Amino acid sequence: MVPAPKSSPNIEVCSLDLADPLAEEGLAALAPEASAFVHLAWHPGGKHNLTATRHVLGAAAAVNARQVVHLSSATVYGAWADNPLPLTEEAEPRPNPEFAYAVEKRAAEDLVERWAREHTSTEVVVLRPACTLGSAGEQPLYQALAEPRRPPLGSEGRVVQFLHIDDLAGAVVHTLAEDLSGTYNVAPDGGLTEEAAGALAGGSASLPLPAAFRASLAALHWRSARHAAPPGAEAYAEHSWVISGDKLRLTGWRAEYSSEQALVVTDDRNRWDDLPQGRRVALTLAAAGFALAATGAGGAAWWHHRH
Repeated sequence: MVPAPKSSPNIEVCSLDLADPLAEEGLAALAPEASAFVHLAWHPGGKHNLTATRHVLGAAAAVNARQVVHLSSATVYGAWADNPLPLTEEAEPRPNPEFAYAVEKRAAEDLVERWAREHTSTEVVVLRPACTLGSAGEQPLYQALAEPRRPPLGSEGRVVQFLHIDDLAGAVVHTLAEDLSGTYNVAPDGGLTEEAAGALAGGSASLPLPAAFRASLAALHWRSARHAAPPGAEAYAEHSWVISGDKLRLTGWRAEYSSEQALVVTDDRNRWDDLPQGRRVALTLAAAGFALAATGAGGAAWWHHRH
């Protein structure tokens, strides 16, 4: 059990462990007249995400819900050097096999898709949001997959993309209001280069480093600053996996924040940005020299009742 979140007085909030063997029955009992289920619950390092998804689907079937909305992730497309950009819903999902989060997200999609084929009277929506910013507390997936690095780990010109959490919430509400079905990417635009994102998020100096020099510094940065990143995340920090949100926009949804705006309004800047430009350059050069020396040394389910 977890503390119930704050909500409108018109919303009844209940807590339920979706992985519990009795969760399906309990959820159906809590929402016997629900017309729609929105499955948002997910634990990045959890072992019971698929079980929880089955229980939500079972409860939706038990009450004959008209609609089920399942929150997935754009990481299911995978991060590959040959990704077409932007990735549309027509692209074949191919999550990087070493990145368990994306693999499990795709497995949950498979589960939802199979259920949809067996429950044709229910409209099923799968949402694949871009890297989402603005939630309370730490954002480990953003930090591991899309946080701008100086210098970038990937090639010059790598594109990153950010979605504000309010726009994701708006997309969920939109799918309910419009009775949508199918799979939809959720993204505000085509993204921006990692260099531009780095300037917005950190304001750090951009230096014309030689390729080998830059690669060594980027690798050291990954090892030192990303030691807590989940296994397999490095590919997502190296390659572009930008998605197109055109399909959802054609239904009338609009993002309030661009990628740039989402990054700026949620950025928690540190004291680096308060340093004069010359001092930042000097420190960056010193860090680069140290990097080469070190390398050379050896281197929740929510339900909705329509009235």
